[in-house]
Amino acid sequence: MKHFKRILLLLLSIFLLAACGGAEETEEPAAAEEEPVATEEPAAPEEPAGEEEPAAAEAMEGGSLILATTTSTEDSGLLNAILPVFEAETGISVDVVAVGTGQALELGANGDADVVMVHARAREDQFMADNHGVRRDDLMYNDFVIVGPPDDPAGIMGRNRAARAFELIAEAEALFISRGDDSGTHTKELVIWSEAGIEPSGDWYNAAGQGMGAVITMADELQGYTLSDRATYLNRTLAGTTLEIMVEGDPILFNPYGVMAVNPDKGDHIQIDLANEFIDWLISVPAQQLIAEYGVEQFGSPLFTPDSQPWRDAVGGADDAEADSSEETNEETGAPVALRITGMVDTEQAWTEEEVRSQDVIEAEAMNNSGQMDTYEGVSINALLALAGVQDGASTVTFVTGDGETLEMSLADLGGCDNCILSFRNQGGFSTTLPGFDDLPRLRDVVELQVN
Repeated sequence: MKHFKRILLLLLSIFLLAACGGAEETEEPAAAEEEPVATEEPAAPEEPAGEEEPAAAEAMEGGSLILATTTSTEDSGLLNAILPVFEAETGISVDVVAVGTGQALELGANGDADVVMVHARAREDQFMADNHGVRRDDLMYNDFVIVGPPDDPAGIMGRNRAARAFELIAEAEALFISRGDDSGTHTKELVIWSEAGIEPSGDWYNAAGQGMGAVITMADELQGYTLSDRATYLNRTLAGTTLEIMVEGDPILFNPYGVMAVNPDKGDHIQIDLANEFIDWLISVPAQQLIAEYGVEQFGSPLFTPDSQPWRDAVGGADDAEADSSEETNEETGAPVALRITGMVDTEQAWTEEEVRSQDVIEAEAMNNSGQMDTYEGVSINALLALAGVQDGASTVTFVTGDGETLEMSLADLGGCDNCILSFRNQGGFSTTLPGFDDLPRLRDVVELQVN
């Protein structure tokens, strides 16, 4: 049965290569025909084959499992960085089938893989609900980015809302290369089009049916736009792509990855013990540390952020141990305070990020970093001040960031600005968004409002 699985993997690989246009080996049969003498010595191959068997057996002594995964984990180079460590530590061989998320889930559902690693949470939950998997673990996350040519014909550079960027691409009928392959990236792309209220079609919209690396190459060659996971895009910059990140930071672009063990009820060939050993290793702190370090040397920051429960427990414990004992936390939840209002107020306030985000959310139009108008979401600064109760005689508010940077604004100016907000940041925290006050800088990571 194991032999059958290896044959299946080989057939899948050949099929995928053929689908990508890889018919480059047509000269091999001719080469074989030129060596008829090989048929005159049938006994000759037997001795080398016998010599190779012990080495092969040694390499497979820990067993073998099939991992069906999204192309981004391979195209980003992550698997090449971490799988050799797992194989060396356990003796277990991992055969990778890198396809779109939809195909990877189908391989798991059909019992043609032992482990599935993808990035489409709703579909992963459905996979588990349909009893195709017996365990699912959070693994890591990064984010999607919209990339495009430097001349930016649709004018989307610096936009902070992905749906608005897609609207502008459609309005300009600027070339957009879609994965079009039922992958996690393609699924996210369709979500963004839906939010924009657009069903893309026409000569400007090209569904490639290819993996992420191939689509970035195509978009680069044709100077079009595409949606990519950040890791694969950054990896492609090493190969010289001219595409640039146009849009990032919208919460809709968040990109979590999960890993699942396939239900062994699908057949005796499912390597459930090896699958569990592999997943246990992936979510362990040492393996998560490998993920945290991948990309730092080349890009200055990791391409993926570890997010397993063991990692969160370990890092949280380390943070707690190193935290200043005087750090203020919410008395009920123990969560750290993210925003304070102090000074000349009736009641000083100390809110967690969740408490701030749970308040009434409004939108504000303001200038982005590229000098274009954009839409931001957040909470009204005046509403926050009203909760604290500004005292008579107060005249200014000083915004303070975590790094100690400050910005002072008069209460009179703020009072006349109903849409001045602390806008939400994708990575957490708040920024000042002050429509009509374009001369004032935008502060990131605001942690305190001092009323004076």
